[in-house]
Amino acid sequence: MDNHPAAPEPFDAADAAFRLLCAGPQPLALHASQVAAGLPDRPMPLDELRVLLLHPSTSARARNQVWAELVRRARDGGPAWTVGLAGIAMPGLRRAAGSLAAAYRGDPADLQAEVLTGFLAAVRALDTDDLEAVPLASRLVWAAWRAGQQHAYAEAGHAARRQDLSGWEDGPDLPWGHPDFVLAAAVRHGILTRAQAGLIGRNRLEGIPLKQIAAETGISHSALCNRRKRAEKAIADAIRNGFLADLFRRPA
Repeated sequence: MDNHPAAPEPFDAADAAFRLLCAGPQPLALHASQVAAGLPDRPMPLDELRVLLLHPSTSARARNQVWAELVRRARDGGPAWTVGLAGIAMPGLRRAAGSLAAAYRGDPADLQAEVLTGFLAAVRALDTDDLEAVPLASRLVWAAWRAGQQHAYAEAGHAARRQDLSGWEDGPDLPWGHPDFVLAAAVRHGILTRAQAGLIGRNRLEGIPLKQIAAETGISHSALCNRRKRAEKAIADAIRNGFLADLFRRPA
């Protein structure tokens, strides 16, 4: 009989390491107001800072400035700051894995490991000279979700993560309600064109600036803004009127 306790799942292990770093007389901390205006004028342990960043009173700009500083420290300051950044991201990483877990039949620890690995790989891939220009929290958690999705599909014997919305005529089976699948359904129902869905996906979900898309496509920035505005209104109206309600219900 094996009397050894089971190893903690990756998220629990990462969160435990994070909490240890935030405990004691010298917790891992960031002087909040020196990073973003309007935040407390004192060093804040990262577990306290995590709560502040999740509070609706914290502006998106301040939140992104804090994330940018944490990314810089994780890239340049050693393992403790990498653990700290993962701890800050943990609520989003748990949501990402949770959205895949219901239809995933493999070991939950493997799924968590893939999500965490995808997150850390995305951190390493960031351009540190351009951190304040992208929505870091959503981009990094999105990348983590995509890594988990790819693993979930491979585990289930499905194709790897989609490369183009045009390959999603029937829509994938999991996880229902994710923004990418809402876009695919909107294309399928004729609410958006593939080009409109691709624009929203690249700009809003993947965080690619419109100016970069404009340079790649030869379409002016203002024209892309107008196209995105019309497409977002179309999909918002469709959701409000119930045309995509099936995407937000769990399959029987």
